[in-house]
Order: sequence, then C-alpha cells, then structure tokens
Amino acid sequence: MAIMTIAQMQAAPESSGPLMHGFLLVEPTTLVHAPELAALDMRPCVHRTLAHREELMPQLIDVAALDDKARALATECWMAEMRVERPPVVCAWLDSDAGVDAVSEHIAQYLVGPGAGGKPVFWRYYDPRVLALTLAVLDRAQREALLGPAKVWQFAWAGHRWSVTGAGAGLRDADRSLGWPRAEQWTRIDRSETADRVVRRLPVMSVEQTARLPAALDQLFSDVALSSDAEDVDVLVEFMSERVGNDFALDAEIQGSKS
Repeated sequence: MAIMTIAQMQAAPESSGPLMHGFLLVEPTTLVHAPELAALDMRPCVHRTLAHREELMPQLIDVAALDDKARALATECWMAEMRVERPPVVCAWLDSDAGVDAVSEHIAQYLVGPGAGGKPVFWRYYDPRVLALTLAVLDRAQREALLGPAKVWQFAWAGHRWSVTGAGAGLRDADRSLGWPRAEQWTRIDRSETADRVVRRLPVMSVEQTARLPAALDQLFSDVALSSDAEDVDVLVEFMSERVGNDFALDAEIQGSKS
C-alpha cells in the first residue's frame, strides 16, 4: 500500500493563552460531555430544510464576543479535545474575516444534499472523524468550496491538532454546490465510521505519520473492496488495523535506515 500525504492537512501551531477571535464549531448532540459550554451564547447553523430541528444543528461560538471568563472556558474546552477519548464536542476552530452570520450560513448550506443514491442526506462533515477522511477524498476545488469563508480550519484528530488553510472567500450562488461530494465519492466518505474504529485501535503515531493516515486508509479501503466483499465490519477493522500498523511501522523503519 502506497502511503501518501494530504498536503493541505498540516499540524497546527502550538497556541499560548486564551483564544481571542474566530469561531468555535460545537456539536450540540454531544454537549453532555462538556455541559459548561451550553451556558455560552451560540449561533445555530440551520439548513432551511431543518429549521424545525434547530437544536440538533451545529452551533457557532463567536470567541471575540465573549467576556474574559467565557473566553477562558471556551479555550479550555477546545484544548481538551486533543486529549479526550469521547465523541467530539468542539469540532473546530475557524479563523475568518466574515461575520458569524455569513459563517453560520456557509456551514449550514453543506449539511444537506444528495447522497450516493440521489436522496437527501444529512452530512456531519464538520465532525473531525468525518472531515479527516473527507479531506483525502475531495479534490482541491471541492475542499476550498467546503471551507468557504474560513481562512483557517483547525480540528483535533488522532491525538494531534490539525490546520487546513482555506481561501477565506465567500462563494457565488453558482459555486455553492462545488464542495458537495460527487456520487462516486460517497462510498469512500461513508467509510468514516469504520475508519474511526481503525484509528482508535492504532498506537499513537507521530505527526508526520498521522498526516498520511487518512489517505492511507482511503487507499486501503479501495484495495480491500477490489479484493473481497468484506461484509463483516469487525473483521475489516481487525484486518485494516493490523495492515496499517504494519505498513507504518515498516515505513518508519525504512525512513530510520536512511537517516
């Protein structure tokens, strides 16, 4: 299996002090793991077809609008995401010149669209467990459209914090569909849950190895699909965990012998 790097997914720089600007993207269905965040003002990102389920839509916290105490709390919850073993609560920190209305509207527009069979699906692309694999599947134009007004999109995944750079520009109405996966890409993106199970079975890896992991998983999923049906997910997770672990260990050994 060829191990590739996703060039746009880079290790985020170490932060010092509380966040002072930008937006935190919160998953409301997991707030039970960080109930203190629920007291902060949030802006829901509501797709027009799901206005009646606003409480389930991702929420934005405008960091600059918080007082010092709330900003310290928000920063603490964001920093904790890299260390916890639970579903993410603070899914991302976004840096953007756009206001909270424009950012929430952009995030909302990509929540619902046609799935592989053409029927509408709700896509939690902002969940780091989904986003990591999505970045390996989408092409450059799709990634830029998905990021939209975000100049920087940071997320915690697999023991590290990652940063993806966007154009920081809004989209024309004609371009709004560019970031949505094409029909043939859905099969790969739909493997996010299985990929997460594989990642959780792997040992902690270096930043360099982990940056290559999404593309490696995507490639291995394709290889397995070509060689067998692999209908038993537990068997597939076991096989992929062992295969990826061995491949990365071999890769590290080869790199070490060259140094």
